[in-house]
Amino acid sequence: MSTTKSYESAEGFNVFTSNFLKARGTCCKSGCLHCPYGYTLKKFGLQFDDWSEDKLGLAQNFIQESTQPQFDLQQFAPEHRKFIKLKDQICGIMFKNHIVVKAVFLGEHFRDQGLSKEMIESYYFI
Repeated sequence: MSTTKSYESAEGFNVFTSNFLKARGTCCKSGCLHCPYGYTLKKFGLQFDDWSEDKLGLAQNFIQESTQPQFDLQQFAPEHRKFIKLKDQICGIMFKNHIVVKAVFLGEHFRDQGLSKEMIESYYFI
């Protein structure tokens, strides 16, 4: 878990981390990107983008920063790889088959928000 309170987004905005928001103790219901209380997830849901080779580096970063850095994404065909998005921000990558999510790798600031494999699967296979 990160101890950073905030970071600057690519667009230049100050973004609070889930660790900081959790320390506040309550949800402000503002739709914070890293809301640890589930409000943003419930309000906006998750979106899924198809695999694209131009985002290979991003996918590899998610994997390298994980607890499974030796994971071989080539074991999944491109149609079984999806980018996960929250509020139009790519927050991770998932690998699936036709009925179940097999693996999920989230970006650093999205790992403490309750985005479990089961939660992501429930949004994808609805």
